[in-house]
Amino acid sequence: MLEQVKHLVLEGGGIKCTWQAGFISVLNEESRIRPDFISSVSASSAIACAMITGRLEWAIECFKACIANNKKNIYLSNLFGDQPVFPHAAIYRETLIRIFDQSAIEALYSGPEIHVLLTRTSSSLPGYPGILAGLAMCALKGQAESEFYRELEARVGFSKEFVSVKKCRTPAELADLVLASSCTPPVTPLYSLDGRIALDGGLVENVPVSGLPEEPGPTLVLLARKRNQMNGRPGFVYAGPSQYVNVASWDYTDPAKIDYLYALGRRDGYSFLGNMESGKLIN
Repeated sequence: MLEQVKHLVLEGGGIKCTWQAGFISVLNEESRIRPDFISSVSASSAIACAMITGRLEWAIECFKACIANNKKNIYLSNLFGDQPVFPHAAIYRETLIRIFDQSAIEALYSGPEIHVLLTRTSSSLPGYPGILAGLAMCALKGQAESEFYRELEARVGFSKEFVSVKKCRTPAELADLVLASSCTPPVTPLYSLDGRIALDGGLVENVPVSGLPEEPGPTLVLLARKRNQMNGRPGFVYAGPSQYVNVASWDYTDPAKIDYLYALGRRDGYSFLGNMESGKLIN
């Protein structure tokens, strides 16, 4: 079945996406999945790129090394200094640049399509109003599935934009794209891409199935959070963590949490393969 997967969808979720890396590593040991198209958002876009370039394990080790000496997620003592209050953006960029050199960019260019979801602010809310609206939506991101959030989103006028990683010609450009898709002020600075404000794509769709071609083939959807119910479609198979993961998406202080998520992904990957062999995943 793995070799039949034509499309892959990866949920966003910050460091929770490490689970996806562990899960994919097990699938690749059995039979490397070679999707024609990957739809991703925020941190899962880095997982997608690491998968296609064969750098999943290296990516995890790079991230662990980059956070090893970071003791806090908020440095209030930097409020009136030159250093950032939140260390995440600098660590995130450093990790991406370490993982993806120019040879990786060339591998991505010759590989399958990987589309990365951005949230764009409405043209009716340019400049500071758009920025303020974006900050408000980021603050409410935890309510993204609520009716109130969706109504507010419609009034603000946010829109989706999928960007192919093949537009990136250098490691710095790839880092810019991934960071733009992860933009969550005040944890990160406010980013722009191609001259327009870009916010975390998860604000509009955290499981970016809308980025798939109109008639997708067999599709594997990898989540980053445990859900009691996963709404399926014909030809879609969903997989997610077997445990509720009590880890904050932006916790950059503890490499042991990365090890835990990666190991959980591997365990769940083996369970997935077992269920697949017994026919329990037929959809």
